[in-house]
Amino acid sequence: MAKPLKIVLFVLGGLLLLLVVAAVALPLLFDPNSFRGQISEAVQKQTGRSFEVGNIELRVFPWLRVAVDDATLGNAEGFGDEPFAHIGQLGVGVKLMPLLADRQIEVSSVTLDGLRLNLAIDADGRSNWQDLLERQQDAADEDAPPAEAPTDGGVKFELINVEGVTISDAVVRYSDAQTQQSYRLEPFNLKTGTLVPDEPVDLEADLVAYAEKPKAAVEIRISTTMTRDADAQTILLDAIDAAIKARAEKAMGGEDVDVDVTLRGGVLADTGSMRFETRELKLEAKASGAAVPGGSQTLRLSGQALFDQGQGTLAFDDGRIEAAGVVVTTQIRGEGLGSERPRLSGPVSVAAFSPRALLDTLGIELQTADDQVLRSASLNTRYSGSFSSATLDELTLKLDDTTVQGRVAITDFATQALQLALRVDAIDADRYLPPKTADQGTGGEDKDAGDINGIELPTEALEALNANGTVDIGKLTINGLQLTDVRLTLSGSGKAPKTQELSAKLYGGNLNLSNRYSDPGTPAFAVKTQLNALDAAPFLRDLLGKDYVSGLGNVNVDLTGRGTTVGELRRTLSGSVAVKAENGAIKGFNLGQILRKGEAMLSGQAAPAETGPLETDFATISATATIVNGVLRTEDLSAASPAFRLAGSGEIDLAQETIRFLAKPTVVETSKGQGGKGLEQLKGLTIPIEIRGNLFSPSYKLALEDALKQRARGALQDKLAEELDLEPGQTSEEQIKQRLNEKLGDKLGELLGGRRKRDEQPAATPTPAPETGAKSAAPAAQPAPSATPAPAAQ
Repeated sequence: MAKPLKIVLFVLGGLLLLLVVAAVALPLLFDPNSFRGQISEAVQKQTGRSFEVGNIELRVFPWLRVAVDDATLGNAEGFGDEPFAHIGQLGVGVKLMPLLADRQIEVSSVTLDGLRLNLAIDADGRSNWQDLLERQQDAADEDAPPAEAPTDGGVKFELINVEGVTISDAVVRYSDAQTQQSYRLEPFNLKTGTLVPDEPVDLEADLVAYAEKPKAAVEIRISTTMTRDADAQTILLDAIDAAIKARAEKAMGGEDVDVDVTLRGGVLADTGSMRFETRELKLEAKASGAAVPGGSQTLRLSGQALFDQGQGTLAFDDGRIEAAGVVVTTQIRGEGLGSERPRLSGPVSVAAFSPRALLDTLGIELQTADDQVLRSASLNTRYSGSFSSATLDELTLKLDDTTVQGRVAITDFATQALQLALRVDAIDADRYLPPKTADQGTGGEDKDAGDINGIELPTEALEALNANGTVDIGKLTINGLQLTDVRLTLSGSGKAPKTQELSAKLYGGNLNLSNRYSDPGTPAFAVKTQLNALDAAPFLRDLLGKDYVSGLGNVNVDLTGRGTTVGELRRTLSGSVAVKAENGAIKGFNLGQILRKGEAMLSGQAAPAETGPLETDFATISATATIVNGVLRTEDLSAASPAFRLAGSGEIDLAQETIRFLAKPTVVETSKGQGGKGLEQLKGLTIPIEIRGNLFSPSYKLALEDALKQRARGALQDKLAEELDLEPGQTSEEQIKQRLNEKLGDKLGELLGGRRKRDEQPAATPTPAPETGAKSAAPAAQPAPSATPAPAAQ
């Protein structure tokens, strides 16, 4: 808009000069309106534009005054019939006697009323004032004085003063066909006091500006006192009092916003050295509207600024910014401003304030588990950066009882590249989290949370993450867990894979966790976790609200998966898991009680009453598992305790949250244990236990039929061993079979041997026949009676 204004001033200056010359040269001997044709031709020749002028009024004494009505300058070719400029009325006067006697110019008030100026740029980027600038430059070149112009002679005039300048009801329109933007000033008014060289002059101005895209209106009223020192080339605007009212339609969230700004202070401009200085500058801005937090917000700014454009330096002292109850003070220095490497630096302090009160002021409702947090915060740091980056060094942030120190840097605003190295003494994060509902126990899960598999993973946040650095926390409480010596390491920029690593000490053990995120088309995750010497009971009690397992545990997890939801990730999980624990117990069931109930059922007796704890002790327990597509399988679960040996195998569907497992405990001791009587009748017996159903509330089933068969088989083996005269302990099935074969072989040999002897006996010697005449003969031998079979056992 500077060039259009220059054109306006050029045209107005030419008209003023023309009018002054006409007023001095032309007495009241003729009608000046008779020269309108010549004036129009002269202007048209000078500008190449059509020019029309209305009534011309001339007065002589005591003021030589000229007034012109309805002067119109045509538009450039191709910009339509609307005139480039139109003046409703222009008037100027010069005091006649000082001009004639002393060659002193005393000008009356210069008045300009009803200016209409139309500025435009067409679709090709050509403006409707470019031709005027070109003609002005050509005329200046033609009228340039010779190299050695005379230094004396001629008539000289001295400007004494101008009573004032008044511009009223001026309208300036600007349109750009390339950007489809249009603006207008309507109206613009200006009034000055008496203009005396190097003397202060009062100025008053007001205008209303409009924009179409976006639709907005700005009303400005300003008053000041201006002092210009021509020799020192300085301009001082003192006692500035400015008020700005703006309204932007659909500016925030589709809602209208109103802004009121007041500005007071002073500005000193050294146009020779291009140094600009503010003095006691105070700015207050108030925004209101439905979209403004709290309905209304106020910003206050004060300070002393010195900008040296030639040196490219800036000094901003006593800076104070106040908004929503937060006070920021600073001392900023700038170097290399205007160059390719501008730098800003200086201390920044935020006085202690209440974050909770700030949130309330901004209309933000935030519920925390502890309503006493967010009561106090403060910040001290040293800022350095440019217009594309920022660094906070020597940072000390205090939030309630927590102190954060270190460094934070945004190396590129465009990509939000973040670097950090922070140290936190201690923080209880649970105090700042939302309060748990009635359905959420300590560490529990919300019953109304819905299907966890449908929860979306924060892939967009991970993709946008552009951070490198570390955060060290001395003591951290989160989700009920107590961690110390925590270190979080972030790395990854742009489209490169993002990694997050966490190490900490917790519950007597050490945690090392790493996550690698990449997006080769489908978001992919790789997670590795190591837990060593973890005291499981307090860990699970704090994490889940219940110590399902006690003892010292070691866990190694190496998993990969992909997807955008928890369900997709679960269904694609693959990798390995290894678990080992010592000297603990599994809570939720008592293996001794289960076996004793099984024993009672086998013997047909009532189940004994149990009063012992619902847990199963173990000396060691371990398992390794593989996970393929979200299904965990293990074949080597083993556990040992003074009373039992346990082996098991099965699978867990992580996505469906189901379990199918077979545990095989074997009783190895008869002493009382697990809170109940002894298990003498079950010693050496293995009773399979099926575990099925929901992973978090499974059902248990004893395989009684298998146990019964096992027990009967054992009793038969013991009886056979006794009958076969086997040594104690020689009761295996193979030993029994071997002894039976031996016994059967002996009996078969005896049987076959007895028959052979009977078959080999000599025939009986026949009894000699009695002599003839004998009185009697011996009786024949009787056959042996047949053996009668024994009756069958009843």
